[in-house]
Amino acid sequence: MNITTIIELENREVENIVGAKLIFAQEQIDENIIETCVECLQVENTEEMISTVDAMQRVFNQLKHEGVIPPKVEDFSFEMPSCERLKRKVDFEKDLPQKVILSYMS
Repeated sequence: MNITTIIELENREVENIVGAKLIFAQEQIDENIIETCVECLQVENTEEMISTVDAMQRVFNQLKHEGVIPPKVEDFSFEMPSCERLKRKVDFEKDLPQKVILSYMS
């Protein structure tokens, strides 16, 4: 039997662990709809970019180190935030998707 564990993290929790800010890409779907998703992370106070895969590996390693994830777990998967939303004249940060999902099987 496999047991899947899902860990839901706020964007800011991921940013704090990685020490980088989520960078969102936006694609115009039609005149009134925009798709927003995470493109990469930018290290604070630098121009260095980290791929989502590398960033989530850091999160996984940190959660293992803290004992949230058991030491024997080696593989994980993740989902970065993405959404389709209505286009507005002014976008607000609170409108951006706010959850990152990390899961593993044991």
